[in-house]
Amino acid sequence: MTNEEWATSTNAPAMLEALRTQETVFFQTLTSTLHRYFIACSWKIKHLIPQKGLRNGLRGTEQWADGLLTDEELYKLDWYAEADCFTFDFLDEDYNLKEAKELIASIEQLKALTFDEAVALLSEAAYFAEGTLIYPKMKRAPYFKRMFTSQFLCPDLLREFIDPPFSK
Repeated sequence: MTNEEWATSTNAPAMLEALRTQETVFFQTLTSTLHRYFIACSWKIKHLIPQKGLRNGLRGTEQWADGLLTDEELYKLDWYAEADCFTFDFLDEDYNLKEAKELIASIEQLKALTFDEAVALLSEAAYFAEGTLIYPKMKRAPYFKRMFTSQFLCPDLLREFIDPPFSK
C-alpha cells in the first residue's frame, strides 16, 4: 500500500494488514493507538451495543487508557461485558430469547434482517466491543486477527488515528 492508497482506501482491514506487513517496526509501537482506535470504532456502532455491561466497559476502558482505572478494575468491567456477549451465545425460551427479540425490535438497522442474522450481527458487535476492552492486555497485541478483520473497523477513523510512514 502507498500513502495515496491509504488516503483513499475504504477497506480498514486491508489498511491494517498493509501497515502490519509493510511497516512492521512502526506497527509494533501502535498498541495504545490501536486501542483508542478500536474504542472509537466501538462507539461508532453503539446502536448495536446497547447492553449496560458493554457500554460501562467501553467507558471504563477509556478511563483505563488515560491511567484512571487499574487493571483489576478493567478486568471486572470486562467480566460484565463478556456476560453481555454470552447473552447471544445461549438463547433459549427459558433464558433470554424474549430479551433478544425485544432488543432486535428496538434497533432500526436490524428490522430488515432475519432473527438469526440480527443475532449474529449483535453478537459480532458485542464481541468486538468486548475485545476492545482487553485489547492491550492480549498477549498477541498489537495484532489480534479477530479485531483486525472486523466489519466494524472504520477507514476514516483509522486515518484520524494513524499516519503511516509507507516508504512507497
